[in-house]
Amino acid sequence: MGEKKRRLAVVQSLGEKLSAAQRLHETGKLRQAQDAYREILRADAAQADAWFGLGLLARGANAHATAVQFLAKAVAHAPQNVDARMHYAGALQDVDELDAAIAQWRAVCSAQPRNATAWEMLGICEQVLGNIDAAVAAYQHAIDIEPTPSRCVKLATAISPIPPSPQAIVAERARMHAVLDALLAEDSGAAEPDPFAARLWTNFYLAYHGENDRELQIKTAQTYRRICPSLNYVAEHCQRASGRQGRIRVGLISQFFRKHSIGRTSRGLFAKLSRERFEVTALFVAPVVDDEVSQAIRRDAEHTLVVPKDLRRAQELIAQQQFDVLFYQDIGMESFTYFLSYARLAPVQCVSFGHPDTTGVDTVDYFISNDLYEPPEAPAHYSERLFLLHDLGSLAYYYRPTPTPVKSRAAFGLSDDRPLYLCPQNLFKVHPDMDDLIAAILRRDQNGVVAFVEGRVRGWSRLLRERWQRKLGRLQDRIVFVPRMREDDYLNLIALADVMLDTVHFNGMNTSLEAFAVGTPVVTLPSGFQRGRHTQAMYRRMGLADLVAHDPQAYVDMAVKLANEADHRRAVSARIQQASYVLFEDVQVVREFGRFFETATAANA
Repeated sequence: MGEKKRRLAVVQSLGEKLSAAQRLHETGKLRQAQDAYREILRADAAQADAWFGLGLLARGANAHATAVQFLAKAVAHAPQNVDARMHYAGALQDVDELDAAIAQWRAVCSAQPRNATAWEMLGICEQVLGNIDAAVAAYQHAIDIEPTPSRCVKLATAISPIPPSPQAIVAERARMHAVLDALLAEDSGAAEPDPFAARLWTNFYLAYHGENDRELQIKTAQTYRRICPSLNYVAEHCQRASGRQGRIRVGLISQFFRKHSIGRTSRGLFAKLSRERFEVTALFVAPVVDDEVSQAIRRDAEHTLVVPKDLRRAQELIAQQQFDVLFYQDIGMESFTYFLSYARLAPVQCVSFGHPDTTGVDTVDYFISNDLYEPPEAPAHYSERLFLLHDLGSLAYYYRPTPTPVKSRAAFGLSDDRPLYLCPQNLFKVHPDMDDLIAAILRRDQNGVVAFVEGRVRGWSRLLRERWQRKLGRLQDRIVFVPRMREDDYLNLIALADVMLDTVHFNGMNTSLEAFAVGTPVVTLPSGFQRGRHTQAMYRRMGLADLVAHDPQAYVDMAVKLANEADHRRAVSARIQQASYVLFEDVQVVREFGRFFETATAANA
């Protein structure tokens, strides 16, 4: 046989083997398919389709890093394969390599300029990174090619995690109103059977604007109800009069029942709610993370149920429990429980401070808050009925954190001989109004340093730097970022600060409690919404209302004095340490939630 014929025979043989491997893949024989792909690559490592097949298998098994490696090889060997490039871009998104994913989506859009899905996915990546103008342009391309309600909603909800200015916030909210009004005014008849397949999400970043979100949240919920009929589920036991006797059946649900702010603020309810009056179930959204917090919740809850991340199956499973009260711990933090809350799964459905913003969802009956949090006009901030608990420092039975052995500032790359102002909040809490306070502090204290923690998404720190360059100029040279860290190191860092700067419009909750646990003073300036009034409530509950700033000048004065006058700082810290016991393991929090459960179920009887 001549060399040419021999090569042709090899190619034909590999082609036949590839077809066989792909049939195994398509019929669900995944292990055999994997072995077949690997056999092909042993014969010819340049077989792009075999790398593509392995990449798809790895991605389907949530082996994200491996999927990236395999799909990168598929694209390298067959750059013209748009399907491989699209999956490669998606795999890069899975591992938060967003800049690289954007490059791949742009390549797809260049190769197939009429590919609406590619433009939509490009917009999603740009939005997560905070490149909102680029995201809006990409969404508009997708809509121009193939308009769908879900793409129009994405255009509406293109909200920046790091807004470049107050004016940008105004413009984003105006666009959101306009697009949602247009969607609600027309009846296209188009429907999205699954909000997750349509890649729909919550208005998470609205809460950080310092504005009343009630109208926008209601419009969003009305739009989602119209375009996603699968949301409109009603449990059978909610359609008949309640004849239940005995204990009130309460289900608490979250995806974050683990080492997370929600896990820490929720676990006390499972441990301390009266079992004589309440039957308490922990509803974990799959997959369950096994750590000390989730273990404690499973131990203390009377019942535990793992809810599958499938909307209809979850609706049916929860409906079977026939709860009297379904308590969502954090509607708006992630998409699954947000869309689940559109169903009527219990006669009483409620939410509280986990993500402290109104939901706009008409099947969420109550927002549970605290009279120390809310201003007089608070009912106008909520689409839900506002129910106020009484005289609480926080809305959590919160276990006092245990300080770890103290590392030095040098361990975090910080100087020992300069006043340290720490603002360890997530970067999306840093509203543009915060910039003026930081600038005033750094002008007053020319030796001071302000420290932030790097953002969850690479690129957010850069966006803040760009904003500060315009607003602060050279002052930003004394703003530093420390790397993200483990929980015990985070508490250690808080203990090392001279003073913590509370973010305006959206305060700390866990962060302030952790600061008070180690005696670190927090400078706070209350704003007009619950989410900007948490820390002042803690101070008031401790009897330390004089430590609350009442205007921006007082905020700056208090911060600079605490950072530079050691005797004053020690005295304030001692007062906090002496009084902070009222914030931790406060059984009154549990009693007040019990009062709500009984009042709400009685009103619904």
